[in-house]
Amino acid sequence: MDAAAAIGYVAIVGALFYFVGLSGFLRTLLALPVLLLLPGYALVSVVFPARPDRSETPTPDERSGIGLLDTGSPGWYERLALSVAMSIVLLPLFALVLATTRWDFSTPAVLVSVGGFTIIMMLGALARRATIPADDRFRYPGIAGAESLSELIPEDSPIDGVLNVVLLVTIVLALGTVAYGLAAPQPDQSTTEVQLLTQTDDGELVQAGYPETIPADDSVEMTVAITNDDAEPSTYTVVIEAQQVEETGDGLGVIDEAEIAQLQLSADPGERATQEHSISPPMTGENIRLNYYLYEGDPPEDPGPETADDHLWITVESV
Repeated sequence: MDAAAAIGYVAIVGALFYFVGLSGFLRTLLALPVLLLLPGYALVSVVFPARPDRSETPTPDERSGIGLLDTGSPGWYERLALSVAMSIVLLPLFALVLATTRWDFSTPAVLVSVGGFTIIMMLGALARRATIPADDRFRYPGIAGAESLSELIPEDSPIDGVLNVVLLVTIVLALGTVAYGLAAPQPDQSTTEVQLLTQTDDGELVQAGYPETIPADDSVEMTVAITNDDAEPSTYTVVIEAQQVEETGDGLGVIDEAEIAQLQLSADPGERATQEHSISPPMTGENIRLNYYLYEGDPPEDPGPETADDHLWITVESV
């Protein structure tokens, strides 16, 4: 019953996230068990497929108060506590793995990887339980089951019962706090950058070899590259602007400027888009700065470093 419920819940939540696009409190509420309960529960179920053996329970004087030590298998509430602890341990491991992929630690990637792990582990738990006699297999006792309540508040130890209740309340609060931070929509932290590339003699594109001088009435060929670090396909605009600058008492001052071109590039998640272009400064002299302003979507009427998603420049002469 618990395996079917876990697998079914993961499948339903995944479908809702993919087809409906949940947000806000409901998004957090549904993602909470997937992130901080089910992966650990699935792993614990694989490791401990049997129910506690009550025939080997020690006498009250010998009892440790921990079902795992007394019977070799955790009780229901100990299983829940272990599930939360193991889920918290597993999440950073998923983060390390996802950080090496193109999806990074985004909410969809986390839910897919954690959900897939949960399903695989629960199937493994079912396989292990199948090798154990039916009477010895772990079964979900039910929240209101007499056995589960007796484990929560033992008659011979009311203090242990109070401590168990405090533990459960603490776990619930921890689940709510951590899961909200993981499942709630995050501010846009895109790290998409614009790159300026030149071509070597063997045809390789590199971030080096920029021209120092561009003759008047001549042009040079360069390549703009953008890698989409977002989770969805995006279209970008690169505004190329030439500025002639000079040193002033407060730094650099712009004495002339003109827009050269606007380039549009589209890229799928994790993919790099490139576009060749010709550069011919519209003015002559020294200290000509070629600015590349990156915008996701359409640029503003007055592009500049203050509004750009990313900005790079090179300085050339035109003689």
